[in-house]
Amino acid sequence: MSPLSLPQSRKRTSSESDYCSADEPLSKRIRLEPQSPKSVFSLNKSLKSENFPIMFDDGPYKLLLRSVSIALQHVGFNSATPEAMEALCQEVETYALHLLSKVTVSMLSSRRSQPIPYDFQYALSEFDIPLLSIEPHLRPPVPTSKLLIQLELLPAEELPALTNAALFGDELSGEVDKNNKSYIPKKFPSFPSKHTYKWTEKDSGRDLDPRKIREEAAKAAREGEESLRSLTKVGKAANEKNTKKIASRDPRSKERHEIWENVMDNLLSGGSSVNSSMANANNEVESTSMIVNAERPHFRKGPSARRNSPLSTDPFDSIRVS
Repeated sequence: MSPLSLPQSRKRTSSESDYCSADEPLSKRIRLEPQSPKSVFSLNKSLKSENFPIMFDDGPYKLLLRSVSIALQHVGFNSATPEAMEALCQEVETYALHLLSKVTVSMLSSRRSQPIPYDFQYALSEFDIPLLSIEPHLRPPVPTSKLLIQLELLPAEELPALTNAALFGDELSGEVDKNNKSYIPKKFPSFPSKHTYKWTEKDSGRDLDPRKIREEAAKAAREGEESLRSLTKVGKAANEKNTKKIASRDPRSKERHEIWENVMDNLLSGGSSVNSSMANANNEVESTSMIVNAERPHFRKGPSARRNSPLSTDPFDSIRVS
């Protein structure tokens, strides 16, 4: 059997390693010298009182960056790298989004459009945050001067005044009534349309003079009488034709009717040539029908006849005591 030989260690000795490391180039050595960051974010610079824009572009990010700077300065930091500030801001945003997501879940599950304190309490319980741990944050140790910020003032926006003059016109526009009342300030808006608080004036076209009204009523009454007379005259002529037609069927009745016509003609003519010439000129037959008068309903009327009560057949009616 061959003698046992000890295994040679492949590990280099310290002298050899020092020698080899001395021969290696400097670029392969691990550099452990501390290096200062290229850019450092000063916390004092972010706390200066400057006007922050009102929620435009990077306004919310600047406010969040300022809050993180105040918290870091309170715990003892004076500066931080931009990478660290960005990481802290992302952590705050992520935590806030998760917290608000729990608030939204509680709000939507209860079918509400706006959150209530119970929704925030539910979100804190999901994150295992007791309410007593929030009480110290009601009075933070940060000075009030650092908490106050000055926001940029919005320019006064002048909205165009809406007028309904083009829609309603001068007749229904309430601008005229507002201008007539001097005690109403000029900056107040104009009145609404007149039809909302006033009835529309409309000319009826009638005369309000009592004398003219009576004259028109009398004229209308006369015209009505003349129209009614013409109607009765036409009705009488039709009746006479019917009577003459009926009388012509019987010889005796026809003879009597002819005698009656001759007598009436002699009475109307009067036996004089003057009356006959006037009758021929007018060619109108005098109406002997009923008298037409429009004022007949307004005539004085006599007392109405009382109807006698029927005689009672009760023998005890005369001795009955009322």
